[in-house]
Amino acid sequence: AEGYSVPDTRVGRRSAPNRVEIEGEKENDEVEDFGIDIPLDQPTIEEAEKAGYDPRDRATERATNIVMLGREVRVAGLISNPANYPAELVEALSGASMFSDPSSDPVKKISDMLDACLVRPNQLTIGQVAWSSLRQHPKIVKATNRNSGDAGAAAKEAVAELFEVQKIHVGASRVNTTKPGQTPVIERAWGSIIAGQFIDESADTTGGITFGMTAEHGTKVAGSIKAQMGLHGGELVRSGETIKELIVANHAGFLLSNVA
Repeated sequence: AEGYSVPDTRVGRRSAPNRVEIEGEKENDEVEDFGIDIPLDQPTIEEAEKAGYDPRDRATERATNIVMLGREVRVAGLISNPANYPAELVEALSGASMFSDPSSDPVKKISDMLDACLVRPNQLTIGQVAWSSLRQHPKIVKATNRNSGDAGAAAKEAVAELFEVQKIHVGASRVNTTKPGQTPVIERAWGSIIAGQFIDESADTTGGITFGMTAEHGTKVAGSIKAQMGLHGGELVRSGETIKELIVANHAGFLLSNVA
């Protein structure tokens, strides 16, 4: 409220300007370490090197992909959690209001949610199932392709232009939700959601408004460590980072769930 208040800003010829104190509450949090080791035994390394192939590179790529998937799952959990938003900026669709129903009105619904935020979001984050329904919805096709909307699908850039946002992120990743040794259950990392966020990359802990940010400590870790394994030893190829994903301005975003 203080940031949006306008006091008397007039200054007399010999007087001092009015002073404004911006108050707030300090909330502490801390980054966490996230990493994966992939073991390579020495005979495997030697055989690969004879063939002109460095297995460390491939193992580093695999480990990094696992760490990044873990991060995506955490972010999806934050964005998809209704408790992380004010109640008036969350809505679960049902019945004829779902975007898989051609009688629904996604243009009005998403536009209304964008306008309801304290700061209008400049990006949309959409689960793959929700995106497939949204881009094929007759009202979206009609608005973006300038046709009857009876057939076709809208391009991501056209939908972004329609809603006047800079980016649309579509969450298409899948993740195994079972523990090692159990029968794999592959599920989508992102549910049937459409969420909006105002992101300001210049915002930091000293000021500015942004829906969320990632706190980082140091740089990403990648490399190999000698390890005791087997008769001939080996290496652990490690990839990781020290970060924490934070929602810091939840009035600058909205959540539509059960979209399709």
